[in-house]
Amino acid sequence: MDEILVEEDFAHIDGRSMNVILDFLDELNLEAEPTAPRSTGRGRHWELTMYWQPAGSIPESTEAGLPDTVAKIRDHFVTAGKRPPSRVAVYGRDGLVLWTFQLDAT
Repeated sequence: MDEILVEEDFAHIDGRSMNVILDFLDELNLEAEPTAPRSTGRGRHWELTMYWQPAGSIPESTEAGLPDTVAKIRDHFVTAGKRPPSRVAVYGRDGLVLWTFQLDAT
């Protein structure tokens, strides 16, 4: 199972929402854990940031499932009456963007 870290964003993600995100990633067969904030979190829109832990790129099977997982995450935030992320990004260990997804405005 590949590992991915989800950056905590205390302004947007409470403990329940983090658990939901981790569960959705688990459904994608990813071992997901929260990690401390690494960015300032400032800006008009917020980005759900994740960090791919294995060396190399994201496997095609995982990448193919990410859009559905992101849609479930978005739906969770909307159903909970919270503002969903405007963008989801997965960064590699080297800090380069491996995958991004722009979400529709609510």
